[in-house]
Amino acid sequence: MSQQNQLNTTQRVLKHILLWSVFGYCYHSAINLLVKMAMDAQPEHVLLTAMLYCLGFNLLAGHLITKYDKYWPEIAAIFIGCIGLLVVPVLLVGTQALLSRPLLAGILISLPILTFAVRLIKRKLTKN
Repeated sequence: MSQQNQLNTTQRVLKHILLWSVFGYCYHSAINLLVKMAMDAQPEHVLLTAMLYCLGFNLLAGHLITKYDKYWPEIAAIFIGCIGLLVVPVLLVGTQALLSRPLLAGILISLPILTFAVRLIKRKLTKN
């Protein structure tokens, strides 16, 4: 029986990693689009505008992560952020495709924090 539970846990972890990887690729595409939109909207304040757009998007992404991952949403947010902002650009284009360091750090830090905040808000709303 314990081997059956171990197999189910292994399968669950593998399923989550595969889903997170796909979501990471989609996250990469969305963040790139947001940065391009920020460049078009405010050419003189690209970093600030891009960070504001990405914070709003991370709030939405945090909602989706907590909606579809009931077990490890914060770990999922960290994994998705790293895959989407580090691994995918390096694999597709190279290191020159990475975002600027302040923007990259802000987005990577804000995704798990906002995911945690969304999870707490959802937990409070369901209790009421």
